Amino acid sequence: MKKLTYLLPFLLAFSFFFLISCEKDEEPDPEEETIEVNETSIIPSSNFGRPNNYLGCIEITSRITTISVWDHGTVDGDIVSIVANGNVIIDEQTLNGPNSPISVDYDFGYNGFNYITLYAHNLGDIPPNTCTVAINGVEFVLEANLDANGSVDVIVNGYGVDCSDAGSGGGTGGGGGSGGGSNKGDVKFWINDDFGCGPITVNLSGVGSSDITGYYYAGTPDCTADGIGGNFNDLTPGTYNYSASCQGYTWDGTVTVTEDSCYRMQLTL
Repeated sequence: MKKLTYLLPFLLAFSFFFLISCEKDEEPDPEEETIEVNETSIIPSSNFGRPNNYLGCIEITSRITTISVWDHGTVDGDIVSIVANGNVIIDEQTLNGPNSPISVDYDFGYNGFNYITLYAHNLGDIPPNTCTVAINGVEFVLEANLDANGSVDVIVNGYGVDCSDAGSGGGTGGGGGSGGGSNKGDVKFWINDDFGCGPITVNLSGVGSSDITGYYYAGTPDCTADGIGGNFNDLTPGTYNYSASCQGYTWDGTVTVTEDSCYRMQLTL
């Protein structure tokens, strides 16, 4: 009886520790919460009164992200807002270069399809308004003007959907592109006025050349063949050097092609 009495405190302490351990094990793991999977695009037809042009699709590995934004190409005073899944995550800020990006942490909230949209508050000194966006290191380019936004599908992969399931979402589809999960992208060089210098010959490194023989006086073009030229279609995603010239004028720089999208590069004086 004395031995049992001596062991009793230890038995009670062990039982209490065992019960506490069981209670801890039964607590739900936040990482195991059920997260909704969107199997189709959720890009709305418009944000803030402007239609959303569809510019393509990217894939990321986690809905928990760091999003960084900076001016694409020349820093020219672009002022932007960035909308993710309907939430304004960057509100009317002026973009700097890649050495001074605007960065925010954001939880997209869904697996599968999400979206991000560029809203332009101005056109900067070199229209249209363009920015490079990096989501967890995955970079792509958005462009917008004062008539339309630019939107992309952002897919958190590993849940049965990927960019081959993407399309034009709810937007206007103005991004053109190859579509249908072709793994290719397009570039359209264009001007919005007659520069009076004749046809503009555009050379894209490693691809070839195309002559711009006309201009668009309202809005931005899509990437379909239109008889005006400046089109480069079915390109492997990546960054390309370009040069362009006509009598008395020259341009050069880089353009970034993303999968299933159209990048529209306006040449300006």
